[in-house]
Amino acid sequence: MAELVGIKEIRAALGEINSGNAKRAAEGLKIALEIESESIAFYALREHKSADSDSKNFFAFLAGQEREHLAAIESLIKSLEKDGKWIVPRLPEEKPVIFSKKDWDKEEGEQSLTAILFAFWKEKIAMEFYSRIAEKATDKNVKGFFSALAYFEKSHADMLGELVEESYYTNELIMG
Repeated sequence: MAELVGIKEIRAALGEINSGNAKRAAEGLKIALEIESESIAFYALREHKSADSDSKNFFAFLAGQEREHLAAIESLIKSLEKDGKWIVPRLPEEKPVIFSKKDWDKEEGEQSLTAILFAFWKEKIAMEFYSRIAEKATDKNVKGFFSALAYFEKSHADMLGELVEESYYTNELIMG
């Protein structure tokens, strides 16, 4: 799995994206590609390692969502490099059926909870990154694109947060 994106890289990307120069913005967007690629790799790995079908389906859903985000970002980069234009993303609206805590057996539940906490953290980082860009953007298309991405990452974090809140194993995690 790729290394996690650091604050230094995020600040540099923010500067590039908000530069007003389409070529520089396209270069700055590459950090968004890294964020989405890391998430895809993580969710695909969890999907592969999950023992039960509910967990597999949930992580497959999240991997699919991140693939759609990645495709939207790639399309935007191509548009910026070719025409210097920001395009409006077409991102998924679908929500998965979230499996409940009763579907986890103890061993799989503890492993799933660790994976879900890590995924929750990753989604929050992505949401904050996209929100910061949207907040600092002066161009309405830039603001709209990153506001949409932030919204979708927030919805993923909310779903993951619900799973943590409903888990049998939260007390064990907190108490050690």
